[in-house]
Amino acid sequence: MSTTTFATETTTTATTRSTKRTVSYVISGLVGLFLAVDSISHLLNVQTAQDWNEKYGAPEWFSYPLGISLGIALIVHLIPRTAVLGAVLITGYLGGAIAVNIYLDDQAVFGSVFAFAMAVLVWGGLWLRDDRVKALYTR
Repeated sequence: MSTTTFATETTTTATTRSTKRTVSYVISGLVGLFLAVDSISHLLNVQTAQDWNEKYGAPEWFSYPLGISLGIALIVHLIPRTAVLGAVLITGYLGGAIAVNIYLDDQAVFGSVFAFAMAVLVWGGLWLRDDRVKALYTR
């Protein structure tokens, strides 16, 4: 009888772990896709980036370092061994976006909340699949 109970608990634990891992990949995939599009749009210097630079007096080349730094942070985050470092780098990038939005009063509320939500999702997806991150935040 205890063997049946143990088998049921093991199956339930495995199913829960599998569900958490799937949810973490969906969250991380969607956030990664959004950040990749953002990085590529900066690297291609699309019209919206040019308009922003012109509106606030940023130099023409300003979007390239943003795209490069976000792209590097995203690649580092997508490698399982360096995912925590990538999450820290992405959080720093998004923190800078929040600061700029508040300083320029450009979409201060929506832009800041959206960047904060992206950072939370980066860490949330990582927390669901990485035991090192769980160890940091749970006792």
